[in-house]
Amino acid sequence: MYLKEIILLLEKKLSPKLFKLNSEVYGIQYGNSNPKKIIKKVMITLDLSIEAIHFAIKKKVNLIISYRGLIDKPIKNFNQNLVNKLSLLSKYPISIFVLNSSFIAAEEGISDTIMEALYFDLDRTFDIKNRIGEKIPIGRICLPKDYPNQKQPLKLEGLMKRIKTTLCVKKISYVGDLNKIINKICIVGGDNSNMESLERALKYGCDCYISCNINYKDAVFARDVQLCLITLCYYGSEIISLKKFCNVLSLEFPYEEIFLFESKDPFNTY
Repeated sequence: MYLKEIILLLEKKLSPKLFKLNSEVYGIQYGNSNPKKIIKKVMITLDLSIEAIHFAIKKKVNLIISYRGLIDKPIKNFNQNLVNKLSLLSKYPISIFVLNSSFIAAEEGISDTIMEALYFDLDRTFDIKNRIGEKIPIGRICLPKDYPNQKQPLKLEGLMKRIKTTLCVKKISYVGDLNKIINKICIVGGDNSNMESLERALKYGCDCYISCNINYKDAVFARDVQLCLITLCYYGSEIISLKKFCNVLSLEFPYEEIFLFESKDPFNTY
């Protein structure tokens, strides 16, 4: 396939360009961007670690699709880690396409995948605005469905057990009463949570808020207003989304080799 074919699918459907937030990196960040470049091997990854780049070179990949970019800010100086990565990349003609927040907001993206994995029904999207006032459906407001043979209403403790099983995590940070019944949940993937988001979730009638990035001040606020908070593991919530993404690309381009590089969660628990 040509590079332009996969870029068109990404920009229009799988990780829409119109969902890009403000000045964040999106699209081709490194390498040949010629629309007619032939792509035979695609590697999908959460991040561009040294290990991921080594693996791509070993497999002779033509295109890396990464959730996170090489850098997310203008370069003021070249640190050694970035120099090492660029040195590796220069050894083989690889192009890199970065998804960033557009993949969180996309249909079947991170927020959608978490919702489906946790067995919720969609009530409505949870939108934020970018700098030019366009609405970005970064999150999902959901209603819990009962598991088969579940006889009791879903409580906070039951929801956390569901998350542990689904996302394969051992520990979860939370705010709230374990016995509280959960009726409506707001899910916001990635780093897009703040006090304003919590307040808007309350206005929509949510009694639980799930995200990967919740700070201490927001946790105190949630405790005061009796909003349950659950902090997800970045890796666990993102890798299941990329697995689905990889399957979709494989169906769209059955004659190319498309695979997922599964880096390990950099965080350890003790």
